[in-house]
Amino acid sequence: MSDANHPQPPSALEDEALTWVVRLHSGHASGQDVRACAAWQNISPAHQRAFREASILWDEIGSVDSSRRASSQTIWPADPHRRRWWPRLRRWSLVACFSLLTIAWFSWKPLLNQFRFQTAEHRTAVGQQEEVVLQDGTRLTLNTDTALNVVFTPQQREIYLLKGEAAFSVAPDSMRSFIVRSQDTATTALGTKFTVHTQSDSVTVTVSEHTVQVSALHRPAAADMVVREGQQVSYSTDGGWSGARSVDTNQVSAWQRGKMIFEAQPLGAVVADLNRYRHGHIFILNPSLRTLPVTGVFEINDPEAALRVIEQTLGIHDTNLSPYFLFLH
Repeated sequence: MSDANHPQPPSALEDEALTWVVRLHSGHASGQDVRACAAWQNISPAHQRAFREASILWDEIGSVDSSRRASSQTIWPADPHRRRWWPRLRRWSLVACFSLLTIAWFSWKPLLNQFRFQTAEHRTAVGQQEEVVLQDGTRLTLNTDTALNVVFTPQQREIYLLKGEAAFSVAPDSMRSFIVRSQDTATTALGTKFTVHTQSDSVTVTVSEHTVQVSALHRPAAADMVVREGQQVSYSTDGGWSGARSVDTNQVSAWQRGKMIFEAQPLGAVVADLNRYRHGHIFILNPSLRTLPVTGVFEINDPEAALRVIEQTLGIHDTNLSPYFLFLH
């Protein structure tokens, strides 16, 4: 973490010391973590002192007199030298509380999703992809954590994309239209290849070949539009359809070749994409980190390796509070 030949300012050492204390008290620290922490402390006497002070203050949180807590008094270290630690200690205490809340939410989320999507005709797990050939010859490629239903009638062909992302290579049928429905949107193929990605608050349509027509159930017909090859549009309930924008379809469709391609993408967007391909969740603690640009080509089947490269390139660190919760700072 630190270089003995380039001493860090006290604030940086304190942050690193608190990171180690949080990791070792998370209940999921491995033997490797313990050894790495010991090696970090041996870098210099300043590192050892910072770790001792961080550990003492962390212990004091658990030993505060109960009556003092009940009296709503502010807990404030008497030693002026240690007061400068207090904002950081409060921050890490909030991280711990936040972790407990997120553990509760994300522990239930897979169960809720399983209940909602378990009856889907086609679905993939986190990190899994699947190719499906429909009865009319249309080819579907389901990306990670995707669920959809297929409804064919003599009048039309419909796909209900419940969650996730799917690519469509539509077989021609002059008698029946091909429609992908997701949330309150409809994407009608006009002889084409396209991708639909649905998230909790948006739907994104990218066209690789020919054109599609997009519409929304709760929007007037005038809002319908034709999206052409090499274009992408997004829909939100509040804003409706965005204007069509040109995109690199080779980059957007990289997941179909097992790749993730980022070109000067903000870290916040990259982390959101990584979260789709791994179990657990990555959080960014420092808002300023979210805008750091990331460029690279990574394997979808190894998001942890991608994360390590990104951390090394940007000079950021992570803290694991459980096997499923990782914090970048």
